[in-house]
Amino acid sequence: MGFEHVIPQFIERIVKKENPFKIFGGDETRTFCYVDDAIKATKSIMESEQTKGQTIHVGRSDNEIKIIDVAKRLFKITGAYPKINLQPAPKGSVKRRCPKVEKLKRLGFKPQISLQEGLKKTYEWYKNKS
Repeated sequence: MGFEHVIPQFIERIVKKENPFKIFGGDETRTFCYVDDAIKATKSIMESEQTKGQTIHVGRSDNEIKIIDVAKRLFKITGAYPKINLQPAPKGSVKRRCPKVEKLKRLGFKPQISLQEGLKKTYEWYKNKS
């Protein structure tokens, strides 16, 4: 994912003890799919005869969450509780990102990693990289 996306960016700033902690567009929502689940989904699409010539969204739609709540969950996981400084969303930012995954579900795909578990695993990986 790199450091240019919300979760790794938050982790990098938490590790660096940013306080106050700026959150841009706190009311915007996103859904997150852990990388292991995304790989399994992609593999199932590639191996299925049903998907030839189709566009299939990889992701999950059952964990839509506000950006500010992602930060709060990461604070709890890391034990960091900085003051939050809400800022307007960046220009051109989308209010909501939630993929339509009905086709993926019809292939039998079920994500295995919860948002909470994914945040913990991602924090553990990124905290030593930032």
